[in-house]
Amino acid sequence: MKQHIFLKTIIATFFVFCALAGMVAPAAAQSTCAQQGTISINSNQYIYQQNEWNSSAPQCATVSGVGFSLTTANFNLPNGGPPANYPSIFMGCHWGNCTNAAQSHMPIQESNIASATTSVNATLTSGGNYDVAYDVWFNQTSTTSGQPNGTEVMVWINHNGFPQPFGSQVGTVTINGASWAVWTGRQSSWNIISYVRNPGVTSISNFNLLPFFSDAVARGSLQSTWWLIDVEMGFEVWTGGQGLGISNFAVSAAAGSGGGGTTPSIASISPASGTAGSSVTITGSNFGATQGSSRVNFGMTAATVTSWSNTSITATVPNLMAGAVSVSVTVGGTTSNSASYTVNTGGGGGGSSDCHITYTITNSYPGGFQAAITIANTGTAALSNWSLKWTYSGNQHITNLWNGSLTQSGASETVNSLSYNGSIPAGGSYNGMGFTGSVTGTNAVPSSFTLNGTTCN
Repeated sequence: MKQHIFLKTIIATFFVFCALAGMVAPAAAQSTCAQQGTISINSNQYIYQQNEWNSSAPQCATVSGVGFSLTTANFNLPNGGPPANYPSIFMGCHWGNCTNAAQSHMPIQESNIASATTSVNATLTSGGNYDVAYDVWFNQTSTTSGQPNGTEVMVWINHNGFPQPFGSQVGTVTINGASWAVWTGRQSSWNIISYVRNPGVTSISNFNLLPFFSDAVARGSLQSTWWLIDVEMGFEVWTGGQGLGISNFAVSAAAGSGGGGTTPSIASISPASGTAGSSVTITGSNFGATQGSSRVNFGMTAATVTSWSNTSITATVPNLMAGAVSVSVTVGGTTSNSASYTVNTGGGGGGSSDCHITYTITNSYPGGFQAAITIANTGTAALSNWSLKWTYSGNQHITNLWNGSLTQSGASETVNSLSYNGSIPAGGSYNGMGFTGSVTGTNAVPSSFTLNGTTCN
């Protein structure tokens, strides 16, 4: 009896000490079997979501700490289609359901993200078909209550069985010391870019997400003006699923100060004139040690950068009409002073004044490239639909095009507008079309374009 009294005294003393010290007992595990069930974690610092969006089969999960485990799941979906679900933990806002904004620091404009790191441990199963992936969402504006309309950046740290990302593979990249296959595609209203680690891992710590965002911007899949609204981690499951889980999930994101208090400044641009496709050197200060999501603009058109340092940038003149244009450098959301540059004839060509095409190679990598096209209606009549044609001089071949209907015949390309983007008012432009392509040898910019049968500048 004395031993029992003594033990009770020790336990009571322990809880009194915890209370006085401000210690909080760990939250009890919670479970849900609801198809779209959610559970708040750490006073809404994170949210767990069942997110069973493509199945009605039983799914149950137990949430403990900043992690979860699928206790019931036996999906059976075929290869080639979408997964059954994406049970996951997120920080930020998912379709209007938001965690604590003071802790997430989101939304953050891509150009002003100072840091974004994460850690996680994953428990995998030997059977089943699934991926272990971050799902990072960018929206064109700072908030949305539904489907984000910017970019979905998926980072697969591992996968099992047949799953592969949406779209097509466009290359590989080394990020955080590992090799990642890069896949791009476009759904009806947003871009998708996926990175698949080879080999896969089950644990990462203080993992830097910024290089993925910078690479997505360089490939044209993400715009630096769009907003980071959500970081999620979980599993896309096609078959099986029971036993999958994550633990010790953490996300930390922070905004900069719009350039960190140091405004980029251009001192000179040399040479001060040249044709489209020629090289220029921009000297100045506060450009940053590496390019990241920073950019050089000739007017409204981004240039391809070939080298970048804090005081010197080398870039390729975009395909523009002849004439004067202002050049600027944007770093961390802050834009420099302008420098004057003159585009000479021979790079953009002379032609009809009714249309102007800007063809920009936004990224190049071994065996492939990514390009963006802007169609400017410089005529006096509005367009209700359009058909753009050009012919390559080399062996370029488009592998994946978005915001247009593509027909290829040898080196000749024809892109027709879709139901939602055919209207271009007089004096207006459309810049939503882009593509990835394969190429060996010289990747020359097409010398001429026709729009609805009319030759363009």
